[in-house]
Amino acid sequence: MSPLAGPTLPQMGRKVVLTALREDDIDRVVEACSTEQAERFLDTPWPYSRADAEGFVREFAPSGWRGEHDERVWAIRESLRGPLAGVIGLRTIAGEVGFWLHPDAQGKGLMSDALRTVAGHAEGCLTWPEVHWACYDGNLGSMRVAKAAGFTYLGTGEGEQRGEPVVQHRAIRTPSGMPAGARPWPPLD
Repeated sequence: MSPLAGPTLPQMGRKVVLTALREDDIDRVVEACSTEQAERFLDTPWPYSRADAEGFVREFAPSGWRGEHDERVWAIRESLRGPLAGVIGLRTIAGEVGFWLHPDAQGKGLMSDALRTVAGHAEGCLTWPEVHWACYDGNLGSMRVAKAAGFTYLGTGEGEQRGEPVVQHRAIRTPSGMPAGARPWPPLD
């Protein structure tokens, strides 16, 4: 099997190291994407299987780095050789970021750091004028992360999950001032 394609150099945050996904991440992907939270808040297949994780790690993530689709995915780790804490990706056509954390990595500030790091990469290296974020209604953890990473809340809109209509919260991060349509973040307790 050929080596997995991915970023050639790790991205360093204050608390995280963003790297390519590895073969030994597959079990952690299955664990993270098989939770009740994943079913409710992610656009992953459900029920999530080992074959889904193998396809994600071996095919989807590397093919994005080869330019075969528009999403670049990084593994989130606490150290270069550490276990997978989560995944964060940039979708270039939509100018959007998406992410998830393994349950045992939540509550440590890792995702806010990863999001600040990737948004900074999008704004600086990729020269994106703005980075978009969205989550399904009820995902307060994701909303807290976006707020902590400097995103400005824009309100709600219609979305779709597994073919069903849903409400999505939306926010944006711009390096140049307050965007039009900014609103206060709802209570995130």
